[in-house]
Amino acid sequence: GAASSEQGATSLNSSFDSTTLPIRVTCQPLRDHSNLETLWRELSSRSSCSFFLTWPWIGTWIEQLPARSDARLLLAYSGTSLVGAAIFVKAKRRIGPVPICDAWHLHAMGNATDDSLFIEHNDFLIDREHGDDVRKTMIAAWSGLAGAGAELHLPGLTAAAQSMVQSRGMRRQDTTKQSAVVDLAAVRGAALDFTNVLSSHSRRFVRRSMKEYQTLGALQLDEAGTPGEALEFFDGLVRLHEAVWRSRGQQSSFAGPDSLGFHRQLIARWFAQGALQLLRVRAGDKPIGYIYSFITAKRLYVFQSGFDYSAIEKHSRPGLVTHTLAIQHNAAKGYDCYDLLAGESQYKATLATGTEPMTWSVLQMPTLRLSAETLLRDALWRLRRLKAS
Repeated sequence: GAASSEQGATSLNSSFDSTTLPIRVTCQPLRDHSNLETLWRELSSRSSCSFFLTWPWIGTWIEQLPARSDARLLLAYSGTSLVGAAIFVKAKRRIGPVPICDAWHLHAMGNATDDSLFIEHNDFLIDREHGDDVRKTMIAAWSGLAGAGAELHLPGLTAAAQSMVQSRGMRRQDTTKQSAVVDLAAVRGAALDFTNVLSSHSRRFVRRSMKEYQTLGALQLDEAGTPGEALEFFDGLVRLHEAVWRSRGQQSSFAGPDSLGFHRQLIARWFAQGALQLLRVRAGDKPIGYIYSFITAKRLYVFQSGFDYSAIEKHSRPGLVTHTLAIQHNAAKGYDCYDLLAGESQYKATLATGTEPMTWSVLQMPTLRLSAETLLRDALWRLRRLKAS
């Protein structure tokens, strides 16, 4: 259990006196993680975490970490009870070939290629009774571990986590993106007709798109029922998804070296446990769209999709049609939130009934070098603004 995980760990001098017991943090290299699943799953059962902090995602991600990775496991205890956990991966932040500083990344690898998995709704894994205290202590523990001149990158933080991240004595930079969400309870209240929840403009737009595809045959939604069928749907999604990005002359989000392997492993291991959903929408016998989502409690995280834009020559909007049927299907199943995740897309703006912020934060331990870099960036930004005016 928790005690055995401390073998070989370094106890960091970063305790914080909470309202109950002082919180103590240990740190160890993430090498032998055979015991971690038990700890992580037990703690997540006492947490209000998103899918991205559950063991299906984290455990699969750990197995994808390159052998070269410098990954550290931080565990926080209140007395003998485990109340917090986090995995930091150390990388070098560079400008071109020039190394600038050590950069530690929360549940991410720290480079664009390996981070093609795109974690969102991120946080420290925390017992729901200890959230604010544990975050403060674990960030203080990281600062003691990392030393001066390092950065802590916190990608995709939920609003609750971001508001409680303490950065006393550190420089902080935040970039906020909106996650588009659909209130499925409202869809149930509209007798499972999602179009009645939308604005009049969006309603006309979606209904017209559905009528166009019905000229090919009746619209039908299929939900994968077995791991084998889920993998078949996933392969169909990937084919359509990659075809669209190739037509744009760009790489798809599955272009990372281990991205496809990660998701196939996730589906093979966890689909039967009810952690994932794969949907296909057909017009007659013609598949026009696939949707791949994660599930935690009554929330769906719509992670990826693939659409066939060739089925109809003009005004082809398979995404709107596929998502509309998926929203109605999941409202009927009793889910409460259909989360389209972060990013600006027209279809998200059309479908969303609300938004939730997520923040990509960077905390810096200030040094003269980092201060000089910040001043230089500010000067270049002002110069660009002056030239533009």
